[in-house]
Amino acid sequence: MRRFHPCLTLAAIVICCCGCEKNPLSGMFGSDESTDGDVQAEVVEGADAPSTLAVVSETIDDAQLRKRLGDLFERVLPTLEETRELVDRHAALPDSSVIPFKLDKQSNSAQINELLDQAIVALSVSEVSDYRKRIREANEAIAQARTNIADYRRQRVSASWAKDQSQLDKVNPFELSKEAIDESIAAEEKEIERQTKTLVELKKTFAEELSKIGVEVDQEGVESLLSSVSGDDIVTMAVVFDNIKHVTVQLQELTEKSGEALDVSKRYYGIYVVMIHVMDRIQKTFVRDVNEKHIPKLNEFAAQAKQNIKQARTLIEVSGGDREVLEANIASNELTRETASLYIEYLKRNAALIEKENKLAQKKLATAMNTYDTVKLSSDVAALMNTGRRDFETLMRLKVPSLREFNNAAIRKEFERMTSELRAGR
Repeated sequence: MRRFHPCLTLAAIVICCCGCEKNPLSGMFGSDESTDGDVQAEVVEGADAPSTLAVVSETIDDAQLRKRLGDLFERVLPTLEETRELVDRHAALPDSSVIPFKLDKQSNSAQINELLDQAIVALSVSEVSDYRKRIREANEAIAQARTNIADYRRQRVSASWAKDQSQLDKVNPFELSKEAIDESIAAEEKEIERQTKTLVELKKTFAEELSKIGVEVDQEGVESLLSSVSGDDIVTMAVVFDNIKHVTVQLQELTEKSGEALDVSKRYYGIYVVMIHVMDRIQKTFVRDVNEKHIPKLNEFAAQAKQNIKQARTLIEVSGGDREVLEANIASNELTRETASLYIEYLKRNAALIEKENKLAQKKLATAMNTYDTVKLSSDVAALMNTGRRDFETLMRLKVPSLREFNNAAIRKEFERMTSELRAGR
């Protein structure tokens, strides 16, 4: 699911959109009919070569961003609108109902949470997510190459030199000579070297993309976000809040252009409230996963290691087992216990930071809900949204805990193993 004390600045903002059937932001984000080629032709004309390339690149990036944000709006709008409708009816529902399939606050809350999770998925797509995926793929390619090398070396033990192979062996694709196996090993080693170089560039770009969405991290911070089970969730929060920020700016403009019509303003502000619910939901989920999933699993690792140590010591003292092997087993399990303890403390610090931010978000949510109930009496909804947006820009400012405790090579390796198991168990 890593570093000095990197400062992770999440510009947390709340969004929205309008409920029109046609995307009202399509013109603002750029027409879907434009192409990168059109943009390039437009810029290149009459420009000198060096500056042209720079301008073309920047313009294409802008066009791609507009298209991504437009696509994002189209994806998330139906979910936001449906959630707003459920929020609207919530207060009027009974707390519970004994009549089957009759709506009550409990069932309505469950539906709201399901829709909020869908909105989080839609809002978690960005260039940052793409680079995180590519980094993971490069790491997997390196791991696979190392596995292949181990297999080749095993095959090489019983393989013959080419000069000693029979004619039948030479045409049998499953009977490789030592020379052929050596070539395959060399190819895999080159692949590891290539992927390692690619990783360096990908991580550098990943940090740059994080910076664009308000997350400032050094190289140690990048390793933390990529290596710990909580890193993925922190990056997802950053991406979601950044996407919320972009759409909120457009929402304000749309609200102003609507002339502050009361019915339209109430609808816009309702979706704005939904986005505060999104932030509240993702923060609560993070803390819950740390406390109810990751930490209990790490405690299981530590408990099993403790049991293994006890058994090994009993074998040494009572049964006269192989002392050298058993002492190595004890050392390995002690390492597991130590790493699990450090990991738990690391996750607790992460959860405490998010929990602190969530308490502030809860206050914002209560204020927004109260405002929503009376928004029909307001004639300045856009200003309310703008004030809320500025408040949220200062709300999410996290300093992710350092991973210095894991700098020891053995502990780091065990940490990575645990992370893999925690991710696999999600």
